Amino acid sequence: MKTKLPNFLIVGAAKSGTSSLHNYLNQHPEVFMPTFNKEGMKVKEPRFLIKDLVQHRVHNGVWTFEEYQSLFADVKDEKAIGESTVLYLYYYKDAIQNIKHYLGEDVKIIIMLRNPIDRAYSAYLFASRTHQENQTFEKALVNSRERYNKDDTLSPMILYKELGMYYKMVKAYMEKFKHVHIVLYDDFILQTNLEVKRVFDFLNVSNTNEINSSKVINSGGQKWNSRVAKDLLMGEGSMKKSLKFLLPKNVRVYIKKIL
Repeated sequence: MKTKLPNFLIVGAAKSGTSSLHNYLNQHPEVFMPTFNKEGMKVKEPRFLIKDLVQHRVHNGVWTFEEYQSLFADVKDEKAIGESTVLYLYYYKDAIQNIKHYLGEDVKIIIMLRNPIDRAYSAYLFASRTHQENQTFEKALVNSRERYNKDDTLSPMILYKELGMYYKMVKAYMEKFKHVHIVLYDDFILQTNLEVKRVFDFLNVSNTNEINSSKVINSGGQKWNSRVAKDLLMGEGSMKKSLKFLLPKNVRVYIKKIL
């Protein structure tokens, strides 16, 4: 029997609640999402569809199509089959091309968006815990691209500002795919069950009360109030001047509110 492949993807953004959503969806009897491969290695983020861009920078990933297929070998009769790789949003050009090549045109896309300042600071804390970061947040914001270019052992997660420049990324996905669902991080935290049910509706699976949404995975809820950081993240050329009319109204209102 031919192995089924994903019909939906959580593409990002990093540090925006994607691990929690992955966990909640994986509890649904009609949803299949891989967490470990056959060898027991954690592969919640396969990264296969951007392998050429990240393989030399990240430790875990799936780098061949055969191994990618094997992640879904245990699919039975689940209606929604997915995976979550948060860097698919940032590397949208290659990701979109490979999604269409390997998975087809009708894949459903889920995007989670968070206040770029809070997202960046959460990523900074994560990088600090994993020994990828030893500078102050403000200094890291200024020189992260330079450091990244010089050191190919650094993860893309240290591109704190760039990973939060959502406009072109979201625009590309909305233009290239028919089915795109956006989850706002603040709503996800404040009304988790409602937002998860909306995702269930998007995936055409039944609403269920069996989901335990009390556990937050990889929480990074600290906020950063430095005016310097806000200026660095929200200066000219950022999302601020790119709102226009592309995004759904609730997303535009949200982004406008946080800038």
